[in-house]
Amino acid sequence: MKSFRLFAAVASAFAAAVLFAGCAGITHEPQVDMSALAAVDDNAFFDALNGIGIGKTDVDIMSDTSFTFADDDREFAVVISLDATSAKDNQYSYTRCVDEATAKALFDYYYDNYDHIFDAKEFSGISSHEVNENSAYVLIDGRYDDKTTDSYTPYHDAVYLKGDTVITVIASDYELSVEKEINDFLNALGYPHP
Repeated sequence: MKSFRLFAAVASAFAAAVLFAGCAGITHEPQVDMSALAAVDDNAFFDALNGIGIGKTDVDIMSDTSFTFADDDREFAVVISLDATSAKDNQYSYTRCVDEATAKALFDYYYDNYDHIFDAKEFSGISSHEVNENSAYVLIDGRYDDKTTDSYTPYHDAVYLKGDTVITVIASDYELSVEKEINDFLNALGYPHP
């Protein structure tokens, strides 16, 4: 009987060691089935913002216009673009473009700002991303430590492309309250969080 107990204890310890060793190697967020996610309209976006304390008057709204980024000369034509920054300095953006091709180009702009991070040795954390023709996403959670500037960049970010719409969420830091706000916002949209 004693030898059976000893064998059972050793087997349990071995199983636990294998389980934890397997978990330690996880470097990717679970994949997202974008086709299963509902399309988000601007009213749902406003409601989710309201749920984290951002009122409609605190949102920058652009309608039937176009914009560019300072580091890119492409012009993105939009039906509506909503941008907000929370009291925790997290950034939230909703952009419904004039067509799916413009939305894909906008997603690609954001993706290009993340793709060098995914496998960088200076990044510690987890990420998941997939790019299709009219749906795509990036989920990234962790930090990038830049030794040359002795600085870091926190990530608890998400970018989604669904049809003609791009949604971005960018964390200001990696504190629990900052991440919880982002998670609550994305939960309200029915979208997975990093």
